[in-house]
Amino acid sequence: MVILFRLSAIFAVLTLFACSKSSPSSPMCRVSEALLSESVHIGSSMAESPVGAACLIKTGNKVLMVEHRLSGKLDFPGGTSDKNESLACTAHRETWEETGFNVEVSAYLFTTSNGLVIFGCDVDAGIERLPDTFDAPSWAKLEVVRLVKVDPFMLDHDALRFADDLIPLRDGYTQFDITQH
Repeated sequence: MVILFRLSAIFAVLTLFACSKSSPSSPMCRVSEALLSESVHIGSSMAESPVGAACLIKTGNKVLMVEHRLSGKLDFPGGTSDKNESLACTAHRETWEETGFNVEVSAYLFTTSNGLVIFGCDVDAGIERLPDTFDAPSWAKLEVVRLVKVDPFMLDHDALRFADDLIPLRDGYTQFDITQH
């Protein structure tokens, strides 16, 4: 009887956790040589240290954004740093977790008014051939509804999770040239 109870407990645990859609391990952080050699102090213009990092991913005349589940609004793929993680590697890891794309973090672009450091990131996964709206990876579904390619000059403030990010988004889009990386 004791063995049957233990097997039942093991079966219950396996049933609860075996089908969880956890994120696969993040790939190794990819940062361009040019960014590594820059001596720019990221976030130096802010009173406080940066809170996290994200990627601006250009695809043709559009940028890839995530649609957040709770707000229903668009945002950069990104998030907060882990302990002892560089901001560039934070942008890489968070972009992987939210989009499934293994980007190369290429250039520092700007820091938002909320303290999010934005990097220009390259991806060679053929996203230009994907539709303008497509599903997020299964492991990202708790946070992200879908991935959306949008023209930053066709957006208005209400479309973004943080309305103050619109002008910096447009500036970053024009500043970041994916052919130079």
